[in-house]
Amino acid sequence: MDNSEVLTDKNHKWIYTYDYAPDSLWEPWREEVYPNGEGLDENGIPLWIGAEADAVAARVRGNAASAAPVFRASDGPDKNPSLLAFLLLADSHYTVNGTWEDTVASMRAVAKRIPLSGIIHLGDLTDGLLPAEKTRKIEKECLSDMESFGLPVFLTPGNHDYNYFRGNPEIKYPGVPQYYIDLPEYGLRFFFIDSFDPKEPARYGFTDYCIHWLEAALKQMPEDCRAVIFSHLTPLVRLQVWTKEIRNRNKLMDVLNARADRILAFFNGHNHCDQLFNELNNGMFPLISVNCAKCECFTDHKPDGAKVPFRRLGDRIQESFDIIQINAEKEEIFLTRFGAGNDRAVRDHKAYFDGGIQ
Repeated sequence: MDNSEVLTDKNHKWIYTYDYAPDSLWEPWREEVYPNGEGLDENGIPLWIGAEADAVAARVRGNAASAAPVFRASDGPDKNPSLLAFLLLADSHYTVNGTWEDTVASMRAVAKRIPLSGIIHLGDLTDGLLPAEKTRKIEKECLSDMESFGLPVFLTPGNHDYNYFRGNPEIKYPGVPQYYIDLPEYGLRFFFIDSFDPKEPARYGFTDYCIHWLEAALKQMPEDCRAVIFSHLTPLVRLQVWTKEIRNRNKLMDVLNARADRILAFFNGHNHCDQLFNELNNGMFPLISVNCAKCECFTDHKPDGAKVPFRRLGDRIQESFDIIQINAEKEEIFLTRFGAGNDRAVRDHKAYFDGGIQ
């Protein structure tokens, strides 16, 4: 990894090695990166955010122009003719003096330039190291930041969201571990599922209830509807490195395989990397790991085939999140990256980096 262009050596350990800051507190770094406000606008927002948002919005509009949805004859005149688009991010791991404020500003800049239907967060809002009361306060503030866009916000619980990390005794559980939303005008059903339970001997995995619920909800989908699955954890052991056992993974894959022709893709976070997996035996949908929104970049503790884009504080590659556009009728998905990393696409049941299959 080439660190020759790192703008500050502050917080180097938290960015370039696998570690988490005690008390979720980084050393202040902004004055060193933006001395006397250089590189900031009149509101204190980094100038690179607007430039990156312009470039991202242009690519998003290009996707919409090249893959315009095919509407059904029954569609009414009020249907939105643009390609359905959401902000998609994972593993933001809020810390004091971190980069969350810039992540929010970056997402807001995108939202001002293109129409969006919501925000999807794939889990790990915090490091899970603090007393539960403090963790809840941080989570509430992060959620409030996202809700301030005036868009629906959809979360999947991450393992750190249980406040369990490094033996933290103040464990908490999500109120709604699994749920789905329907977008009938777009022929879509989004599933958000849980994948961790610190009470279980195999903590990573999927509950029997979740699997039965998912099976029933997939069976009950309208015939012209397609599913997209969102989870913090991948369903395959080989696509992560933190455990040798994923509870009920075979049961989950049996359910997914039985309805594979109705599923467009399975998205997960957790790995802090980008990865596309097209080798499921059903051959009908890819597994897609989404890079971390936290400014972090280390290459150890990654599954084979992972892509870890370089990050640094103080410019566009500090950030890493996506705008996800979905066309269910054409069975296409576009992922346009804001910041570090590459655009990706799903077409013909396979996932691609920048147009080339991986």
